[in-house]
Amino acid sequence: MTKKTVRYILISFTWTWVLWIFAYFFAKSSNDTLLTGITLFDLFRPYDHASAAVAQVIFALGVYGPLLGYLLVAKKPKNTFWGQRTSKFALLAILVPVVTTLPGVLASAFLLQAKAAQHTFAGTLLAVGLYFVSNLITSGTEEFGWRGFLYPHMREKKEPFWNTAWKSGLIWAVWHYPLMLMLYGGMGIAVALPTLLGFTAGIVAMAYLSNFVYEHTRSIALLMLMHALNNTGSFILMLLYPNTPFTFVSSLVSWGLVIYLEKKFPIAAQE
Repeated sequence: MTKKTVRYILISFTWTWVLWIFAYFFAKSSNDTLLTGITLFDLFRPYDHASAAVAQVIFALGVYGPLLGYLLVAKKPKNTFWGQRTSKFALLAILVPVVTTLPGVLASAFLLQAKAAQHTFAGTLLAVGLYFVSNLITSGTEEFGWRGFLYPHMREKKEPFWNTAWKSGLIWAVWHYPLMLMLYGGMGIAVALPTLLGFTAGIVAMAYLSNFVYEHTRSIALLMLMHALNNTGSFILMLLYPNTPFTFVSSLVSWGLVIYLEKKFPIAAQE
């Protein structure tokens, strides 16, 4: 691990972990509930207490750790934002989120139709649209760090493609751990540990897929789109079927795509 990698990890992790953890305990000390799934637009709604609004703003700012790490550590080569949008692999930025989301939605629709949450069509479209836009300018900015710096930096150091996938995937997953513990830590180790392991496996698969798209397009913009669409797919599933047990399906499908791409377009064979 290079000094630049260590610096990037320290900056991005410290910013995110400190703000997320502080927001969680600040809200708890004020008897407020920290809402981890809201959009930026929800920050402007009325709150019962000023402390609740402060906690939510601090939590929202935490997501910008990878962007901050990129700004302070990475060299900024030209044309890495738009990249090669005409690449034949650019469409994967849209196809991967659709393919990984659809099976879980269909399984839920077929098996859990009676339990599906009731929403109007217009209301659902509005909620999904706002969530996507919010995600694009929050979680989407992570891609400046993960693909804009970490992945190409590892490749510059002659790391094999598979190594960059699991190493960057683990780093990416661990960066999320405070959030995961906020969501599932109170459910006991029997739930939290398998959830954490499953989440980590899913992130490693998504790191492979994201790195694959970036390898062929060099476009941070496409990866921001892909990241936001992935998160929005999960949001759609939980919005329509809040009690669905099929959230794990997207991770399984992601690994299926990894296996397919590795056989069809093996980057390792080009190295």
